[in-house]
Amino acid sequence: MLTHAEVYTADRLFATLDPTTRKIVITDPQTQERRSVLLTDTVGFIHELPPPLMDAFRATLEEVTEADALLHVVDLSHPAWQSHIRSVMDVLEEMPALPGKAMIAFNKMDRVDSETLALAQQEYPEAVFISATQSLGLDTLRQRLLQFMDDGVLSPALVEQ
Repeated sequence: MLTHAEVYTADRLFATLDPTTRKIVITDPQTQERRSVLLTDTVGFIHELPPPLMDAFRATLEEVTEADALLHVVDLSHPAWQSHIRSVMDVLEEMPALPGKAMIAFNKMDRVDSETLALAQQEYPEAVFISATQSLGLDTLRQRLLQFMDDGVLSPALVEQ
């Protein structure tokens, strides 16, 4: 939804294995300047894989080491969203190099109760809260991406769960 790209998705293991890179053009609301950002969507994280599959999975995350920033998209409607964040961070810490800047975007905010939303907002006050299917919070996310650019960060990698 963010880039309006037609990329195959499915809710099944290994539906997509290749990272995809798309350009998003964001208009700065103050200057009306149009700026481009490249977003690389990596393979979604899969939990509790057997060790040989985990090695292959890590290889698909190579794009993360090339990125200037990391946008970690978390499915807030999943009951184990907190452990998913920890799992992602554990895997990323094992990577040889990581981007210096990172941001969390909690997706599916429209599918959670107020307690879950409040907990995530309290634990991650710098996070962005969106609903990709309902187009909620996407303008805020775009503006935060502009802030990354203003800080000298040009190409975020998108890590989804």
